[in-house]
Order: sequence, then C-alpha cells, then structure tokens
Amino acid sequence: MANENLRNASIVVGTTAIEVSPKLLSAQMYVLDLTNTSTAGQIITLSWGDDNAVAYAGTVLYPAGTHSESVDSVFLPSNERITAISSAAAGRLSIHLRLQSKSQV
Repeated sequence: MANENLRNASIVVGTTAIEVSPKLLSAQMYVLDLTNTSTAGQIITLSWGDDNAVAYAGTVLYPAGTHSESVDSVFLPSNERITAISSAAAGRLSIHLRLQSKSQV
C-alpha cells in the first residue's frame, strides 16, 4: 500500500484512562491489534469514542488477551478514538496499527 504508516509500540496503562490512538481524520485504519502484555495480572479495558475507558465497561482484555480488527475480517476497523484503563498500576498494552492516508484510499 502506498503511504502506509505503521505503529508498533508498548505503553504503560494505569488506573486513569489514557489515549491509545486519537480519532483518525486524515487516514484509514486497516489493521488494529491490541494485546494485554501485563505481567502482574492487570486487566485492561478498551473503549472507542469520545468517552474515556471505564474499568470492566467495554472490551476487556485479561492478561495475554488480544483485540484484533482488520480488512481481512471483511470490514474496516473503526477510526474512532481509543482509550484504555488498567485494573491496577503498571499494566502494559502492546499496539500494532496500520494506517493509510485517506487521499490514497
């Protein structure tokens, strides 16, 4: 794909919601993989849209749990803002995103 942007990261998620990905206005997400890589049993909750994540009220990822969306699943992943919150301090979330500029879509 022309003008494809990748993001591979690991972020620390605490007991206050943080932004995982902003709302995408000038790009289309093609692949979204989020994995709870916490090592002390933290449970991470994900939320899409304007509201911040609330523990256990959204997509809940237990340790080693994964949420994946891709065009291979026959739909485009959401471009909405994504936030995360952990059940305890120092949770870890691994992120893999593939985006393409909307002008290239």
